[in-house]
Amino acid sequence: MAEVTLTVNDRSFNLACADGDEGRLENLAAYVDERLRSIADSGVVRRESDLMALTAIVLADELFDAQNAISNDNPQSSDDFNEKLSEALNKQEAEYASQVDKLTETVKKLAESIK
Repeated sequence: MAEVTLTVNDRSFNLACADGDEGRLENLAAYVDERLRSIADSGVVRRESDLMALTAIVLADELFDAQNAISNDNPQSSDDFNEKLSEALNKQEAEYASQVDKLTETVKKLAESIK
């Protein structure tokens, strides 16, 4: 099992992955970061949590557009795509929740040390 450090919005994330998948994950993270920065540059949102949520929605919209294009060509593949998309989104949501939990704990510890 390999490990890769990905950077999105100037934050680093260490992820375990299958050997050989490092480059793909790096490319995916770069794409997410690119989309996030374009949304941030538009000035639509100010808070980081809003920026992350909006970026996730924009990426989901892109995936749904791709799904619709695929399903028009091959209706059976859309069910597989939906299942894989749901699994990927659930996995990413769990990862974000874990990161938020870690950040919350860090903030709590910092607040306690300041008191």
